[in-house]
Amino acid sequence: TKIVREKATIEKAAQKEREKPTTVVESKPEGEVVKPGVGRGMSLVVRDPDALLFFFLVLVVGISSGVIENFAYVRIREVGGTGKEMGISRLVSSLAGAPMFWFSGPLSNALGVDRILVVSLLNYVLRFVIYGSMRNPYHGLPAEALRGLTFAAFWSSCTIYAHKVSPPGFQATMLMLLNAMYGGLGQSLGAILGGKLQNMMGTVKTFYCSAILDTIFVCAVIAYLSVRTQSSFRNPVPIEDRRQTRANVSSGEEAAKS
Repeated sequence: TKIVREKATIEKAAQKEREKPTTVVESKPEGEVVKPGVGRGMSLVVRDPDALLFFFLVLVVGISSGVIENFAYVRIREVGGTGKEMGISRLVSSLAGAPMFWFSGPLSNALGVDRILVVSLLNYVLRFVIYGSMRNPYHGLPAEALRGLTFAAFWSSCTIYAHKVSPPGFQATMLMLLNAMYGGLGQSLGAILGGKLQNMMGTVKTFYCSAILDTIFVCAVIAYLSVRTQSSFRNPVPIEDRRQTRANVSSGEEAAKS
C-alpha cells in the first residue's frame, strides 16, 4: 500500500510538471555576429576620419567621372570624330581594363588604398588635359587606356576597403554607400556641374578647370596622409576596432600622466 501511495504521488508531481507552461529560449548559433543596426553603424562611419576621407574621395572621383564620361564624346565630335572613333575609344578602355581586374588585388596590397585613390585622381587630371588639348579624334585613345587601367584598380580596392573597415554586419550597407557616393551622387553631380560649366565656357575650358580642381584635391590628400601616418588605408581594420584601440591608447596615456 505504501508503494502504491508513493507511486501515485510521483505521478501527480509529474502531471503538474507537464501542465506548467514552458518557455523556449532561443540560442544564437556559436560565432554569430551581433549586428550594430543602421543607426549605430552610420554613427561609427561619420565619426571616423579615415572613413569620411575615403567616401569624400570616392565622391570626388565620381564627380570627375561624371564630367569626363558625359563630355568626352562631345569633345571627340568637336575635333571631327564620328561614331567609329567613339566605339574604338570604348573598346580600348575595355581591353585595357579587363586584365587589371586580375592584378588589382596584389596591386592594392602593394600600394594601399590611399595611393590607389591618389593615382585615380591623377589619372583624371591626365585625361582632362589629354581631352582638352586633343586635335584629332584618335588623340583621346591614351586617355581611354588610362581609364581602363586605373578604374579596375580603383573599384576593386574601394570595395575591398569598404568591406574590411565596415562594422560587424554592416558590410552590405558600406558597399551600398560606396555605390551611392560614386555612381549615384558623384556621377550625377559631375554630369550636372559639367553641363553648367560646358554651357558657360565650352568643353576645353571645362576639362582644364576640372584638371586644376583634381590637382588641388590630390595635393590636399597627400598633405593629409603625410601628417596622418597611422591611417587605416595601409592596414584596413573594422572601424569599431580602431575606436577601441584609440580609447585604450588614450586611457594608457592618462594613466601614465597620473
